[in-house]
Amino acid sequence: MTFGLRVLGSFLGLAIITAVVGFGVRALSLGLDIGIIQAVAAHRDATVTSIAEIVTYAGSFPILAPIAVAVVLLRRWNRPADDIALVVIAAGSAALPWLVKLIVARPRPSLEQLQHLSSLSFPSEHTTQAAAIYLTIAIVLSKELGRGLRELVIGLAVVIAVVVAWSRVYLGVHYPTDVAAGLLLGWSWALLVFHWARPSLEPAS
Repeated sequence: MTFGLRVLGSFLGLAIITAVVGFGVRALSLGLDIGIIQAVAAHRDATVTSIAEIVTYAGSFPILAPIAVAVVLLRRWNRPADDIALVVIAAGSAALPWLVKLIVARPRPSLEQLQHLSSLSFPSEHTTQAAAIYLTIAIVLSKELGRGLRELVIGLAVVIAVVVAWSRVYLGVHYPTDVAAGLLLGWSWALLVFHWARPSLEPAS
């Protein structure tokens, strides 16, 4: 199977699975979602709010896209398969949540939002993008490192994505299930493209 077909299969499969989960979340109207977001809103702090407003930009595509391009350029096309995979993962991490949002059409939380957004809620785009792109960059850049350092770099990428997810809930623009879905979607997309689709680009040995 070619790289393109594997990418397309991964994209459509993840979109369908995430949309089905989204319909389930909407139908159940999870009380835990509302309870958590109410508790967070009731205990906001000015300092923490300032941190959340900065941290959340780490999941913004206008920030992440140039970072991904910079990684590709700095590597000077040394491993074309890795670089192509990174670009595809970055693009897909923006397209996947956008498509699923249109299908599921879950409204944003109705509580006070610290960032006023009118777009749809499930899954979180910022979280999906952060999960997919930071993980891929970590995998690509840590290939030559020892196991301990490699695990540290990948762990840092995971932590950044989780912190972005936290910021979206803290700011009142997403439910916890939105960001949980974003994390799983982003990581799944990155791993499928990198470890399943990308090897088909490698020259036969």
